[in-house]
Amino acid sequence: MRPEDPRSAGPYRLLARWPGPRPVPPRGGMYVGRDRNHGHAVVCLLPPGAYRAVEAVRRGPVPGVPPVLDLSTGTEPAWVALVHTPAVSLSDVRRQPGPESGILPLEQSVRLGAEVADTLAALHARGISYGAVAPDGVWLTTARPLLMALHACRMPSASPREPGRGPEQRQGPGPGPGRGPRPDAGPGRPEPHSRVPTVPAAFMAPEVAAGRPSSTAADVYSLAVLLLHTATGRLPFGDGPPPVLAYRALHNRPELPDLPGELGEVVAAALAASPTDRPTAAELCRTLAPGGQDAERTPDPLPGRVVAALAVRTQAIADLEIADADAGGQADGGGDGRAPADADAHEPPHPATQAATPPTPGPVPAPTTPDAPAPATRRRVLSGLLTGVAGAALGVSGTLAWPALMHKDGRTGPSPAGGGSGTSPRVPGMPPAALWRLDDPTARTRLLPVGSADHCLMTRGDDLYGHDLRTGKEVWQLPAGGSAPPVQVPGDRFLTATREGLSLCSMRDGRTQWLQRNEQLARVLAADGATAWLLTGDGSPTGGYLLAAFDLDHRKELWRTLLPSGFGNTQLATTVGPETVVVEVQVPQQVFRDVTAVRTLAIAGFERSSGRMLWNRSYPDVHGGPASVVDPAGGGRLFLLSGGRAHAYDLKTGTRLWESQALVAGTNAPPFFSGGTLYLADDGTGPIVAVDPDTGRTLWEQTLTENLAWNELGSMTASASGRTLYLATLHQITATGIPSGKRMWQTGLAGVEARVPFQLAAVPGTLLVARPSVVVALPAE
Repeated sequence: MRPEDPRSAGPYRLLARWPGPRPVPPRGGMYVGRDRNHGHAVVCLLPPGAYRAVEAVRRGPVPGVPPVLDLSTGTEPAWVALVHTPAVSLSDVRRQPGPESGILPLEQSVRLGAEVADTLAALHARGISYGAVAPDGVWLTTARPLLMALHACRMPSASPREPGRGPEQRQGPGPGPGRGPRPDAGPGRPEPHSRVPTVPAAFMAPEVAAGRPSSTAADVYSLAVLLLHTATGRLPFGDGPPPVLAYRALHNRPELPDLPGELGEVVAAALAASPTDRPTAAELCRTLAPGGQDAERTPDPLPGRVVAALAVRTQAIADLEIADADAGGQADGGGDGRAPADADAHEPPHPATQAATPPTPGPVPAPTTPDAPAPATRRRVLSGLLTGVAGAALGVSGTLAWPALMHKDGRTGPSPAGGGSGTSPRVPGMPPAALWRLDDPTARTRLLPVGSADHCLMTRGDDLYGHDLRTGKEVWQLPAGGSAPPVQVPGDRFLTATREGLSLCSMRDGRTQWLQRNEQLARVLAADGATAWLLTGDGSPTGGYLLAAFDLDHRKELWRTLLPSGFGNTQLATTVGPETVVVEVQVPQQVFRDVTAVRTLAIAGFERSSGRMLWNRSYPDVHGGPASVVDPAGGGRLFLLSGGRAHAYDLKTGTRLWESQALVAGTNAPPFFSGGTLYLADDGTGPIVAVDPDTGRTLWEQTLTENLAWNELGSMTASASGRTLYLATLHQITATGIPSGKRMWQTGLAGVEARVPFQLAAVPGTLLVARPSVVVALPAE
């Protein structure tokens, strides 16, 4: 809020500016407001030029325009209140991490264009031009996009106000009569601000750039620019100051990239210099959506960057609510509040300068008062939660009401993130509401794939921590004992290698149940039932290593075998089958900076009962980094990535079984085998490919909505139930249904710096998602 902003409109207390197209205040602009019953609304202040258009909108619903709650054109300022729906503008989405080309994938951009054209056609049928078709005048929701900048609407073909019309009265359910028509809006006088453009210069039709008022044909022109910009990230006349862009629109031909099918033709037609040569909005809609708009169509899953922007905005609205309550604003619907000192940092610039200076992103700022409580004790909603919490405000798993738990000494503890029931989201594309969040100010947290129905493990720095899985609360702390992670064993216990030897600990309280001293112990490799496999030094001057089998029940060693040369204290992957123990030398993906790098995979098999080495093989030309996985069933199969494809080998004989149909780029996520299916993912647009492990046949493919570089792909994991596959990347997590291959949702982590891909750990009923500085728990199904 700025000093010139009003603090109320009728019964609505105005909390903050709603990011969107904004003409000269106070005769226009948008705010988020709250009435005396604490209901939110988007309030548009109306210049006289918008009165008749808004009155026409109020006479009946318009698809894609929020319902009108209240309308007052006889007060100062005049205003209209619209139903508040969690929404973000295309400008907000553009600022989220994601592809560098367009704002949305091409198919979704075309669908967006069709839905906006459908709304424009309905407005144009009533003689209304929208006048704000631009990234900050189109809002995305979990359903269809919304056009809500009603202060920009005009009825350009209408005559001046009819003489003899009586005083205008406030319409709608709120109290208070109007005060008659404004003196500056009388018959025969031009309506103030009727020609103030509410779109950036880059989206302005040539006739509007030349000084003529907006029209329905100008809306079509702006929509074509918007469609081009959303799909490709480009503008028909490039970038530059508003006068330069206006000159180009008047004198130059637009430069259009190659667009598929009829899309290029329809965009070119809508960008015609003469308004009479452009198609109507209805014609544009029919071309973009030949089958027509289906009101019953289930919305597609939202791209991760849209979900992220929705979460940031939803969280900001909740923060406003709490800040306003702290300031005592709930006592009445009006009252003044002092604008925050940094409000300018959140304010979009005046439309005349938008083309030269993009509007600043971010959630709407909260007003404060001189006597506001100190931030350390103020009841606040969590900021920067996993973007899945936006689902709660959108009808997913409860309501948006998550007070932070702040310690008196300033430490940040586990914070409840919502009353999620753990069920799948009801809104397509939205992730489930987060269960809790845990912050690490030192940014040294690492998830461990160890957890029971009640507890999970993670490290922070040099210490190992146990946490209550239901609340995220820290239960116990131990020295980590080394870089190797602990290994889970039956009975809610885990094994870990310490300086003294092998330690068996309780997952519930961290207490050591027994310690088997072994000075040569390097790490615990794997466990299956009552047997664990250990890596130990052989005590020789050459520093060789042994593979040892250890009986946990009787606390004695069963056998030990000398490992081949090269199988030292490195990153070993151990897979235990019914008859064979397979040990593989792995290389961290970060080691490979050259995307074309390959390596030789070393892998050996040992008889489970005796430790006798059955075979020792190497496979050249394997993709750099983690690029293999073992299926331990039967004699065992090895799946590896080489030459752009996946290959399967019989581990008993070394025979190659098949070569996959699907291509895999040289930079890829580690392959993942679960539930009898092999899953692959690579860079570029990051398709996830499900492969039949018996034949190499592709079962299904799914393309992500982000363009990924070699270092932006993380690992995959599956829920404990085996019904959901999760893929981590630098910016988001993707959940895919098994075996359908249908994307369920994508989400990111708002407000946390992304340097490495997300960490994932699936424990019974819960998915843990982490950055080094934060851990968030989500219901797994």
